[in-house]
Amino acid sequence: MTVDAGGLLRIEFSYNPRLVALVRGLPERQWNNGEKFWSVPVEHVVATVDLLRPHGFALDAETLRLYEARRETSPDHLTVSQLNLQVREAVLKAFPVPLWVVGEVSGFNRNAHKKWVGFQLVERNSAGEIVAQVEAVLSPDDRQSLEAKLQREGAPFRLEDEIQVRLLVTVDLRADWGRYQVAVRDIDVAYTLGEVARRREEILRKLTAEGVIERNRSLPLPDLPLRVGVVTSRGSDAYHDVLRTFRESGYAFAVTVHGARVQGPSTEASVLNALDWFRDRAGEFDLVLICRGGGSRTDLAWFDSEALGRAVALFPLPVVVGIGHEEDRCVLDEVGWRQKTPTAAAQSVVETVRKALLRTEEAARAILSQVRLRIEEAGEAHRQRARRLARAIGVRVGEEARELLHRTQRLRRGVRARLQIARQEAARFHLALQRSTDAFLGRTDAHLADVTNRLSRGARRDLATARQHVSQTALLVPTRSKRQVARALERLEGRAKRLHALDPHRVVERGYAIVRLAEGTVVTDAAQAPPKTLFRVQLKRGVLRARSEGEER
Repeated sequence: MTVDAGGLLRIEFSYNPRLVALVRGLPERQWNNGEKFWSVPVEHVVATVDLLRPHGFALDAETLRLYEARRETSPDHLTVSQLNLQVREAVLKAFPVPLWVVGEVSGFNRNAHKKWVGFQLVERNSAGEIVAQVEAVLSPDDRQSLEAKLQREGAPFRLEDEIQVRLLVTVDLRADWGRYQVAVRDIDVAYTLGEVARRREEILRKLTAEGVIERNRSLPLPDLPLRVGVVTSRGSDAYHDVLRTFRESGYAFAVTVHGARVQGPSTEASVLNALDWFRDRAGEFDLVLICRGGGSRTDLAWFDSEALGRAVALFPLPVVVGIGHEEDRCVLDEVGWRQKTPTAAAQSVVETVRKALLRTEEAARAILSQVRLRIEEAGEAHRQRARRLARAIGVRVGEEARELLHRTQRLRRGVRARLQIARQEAARFHLALQRSTDAFLGRTDAHLADVTNRLSRGARRDLATARQHVSQTALLVPTRSKRQVARALERLEGRAKRLHALDPHRVVERGYAIVRLAEGTVVTDAAQAPPKTLFRVQLKRGVLRARSEGEER
């Protein structure tokens, strides 16, 4: 230990974890990473020397001088840092070696991004309440060592909140804060896995004792489960795998997804909420899938919940469980219809539909075969009945033909007799008609002569009257005709004057012109004469031929 030019105590030693922990307790200590030494302000020389000299640290002359000078002038009391250093020394002496501590991790997740991770180890009672806790710290090196150990064990879980762990720790006290804490050095992987398994077995024993563990699996799977409810995290791999499997099956699945948290403390409440939603609409679905992709064993341990296990066991529809990988198991696997993975869960539903379709097709083929057999039997019976009917019809037609021949002969005889009678009656009627006609014609001739005489006299009288009326009318015609002609001439003269006033040539005589197209149509709109159109311009004297250059804007 030396004093440098900057007024700092310079502390150098070969790496020793015990000494490093000792120096870390000094107030305002700093680590110089470039030159690899620790430094402490000289005002803490007394506390530094008292702490480090018993552990074999050598002191240079200047350090000893400063120490003695400050010891002589030091008051008869301790500073807070000196008190904390002495307490820390006592704690280190009381716990000189690491020891194993069991507790539940809390607060790790919110500090996991930091280089040095601080969290708490807590102890809970049977009601889940915290009864004790201790601050824990994990250095970057120790964290790397722990994570490497978990990887060698197959990454059965991650160090995170709410998992029960057995940790190897060293007891320490922060001299600057006066706070007692433990530094994590190692982890017992087997203990955590054993706790997960123990908890799962305890839940299964309770559900078995209640007689509900087989309740859901005793429900028969529907023959055609096309209305499927899915509980999973939206957007996850499990979500996409399940929907892709249903979509690629080619069957008309109606899939309803209720999003849920499938990892972390919210898993139980979130999945229970989704199951409640589907329970309220049980009549609209055939079964429900609960899916989650792979992960560590502690990730899947969130499904080792007594409330979730009981909810699935008592659910009114079959619940297909596809959580984790093939070798993973949780409480829901034991109470529901277990499948290895989310994809396998969806495929099991597709396979159920496929088998139902095959059974339907087989039944249809059997029905078709029976129908064909019945049709053949009916056809043969029909042919036999047709043959019998043909024979019966032949016999009946023969009988009817003979009867018809007999009736035809009788009809001919009757017609001849009636015809003879009709001829006799017609002759008598003709004779009587001749006599009546002759008498009528005699009376008609006399009447006609009388009518002719009366018509002749009337016609001569009407003709004389008409001639007299014509003579009188002829006397009146000249006078009335002259008046009518005069009025007509006056009207014609007035119209001629108006026509003369409206004559276009009158307009031309005043200096205007009439523009006509080649075919004689009068131009009233520039659009009628596009560029290069030929037209004629009629003036007061003469006609001009012109060509259009288009409308002027």
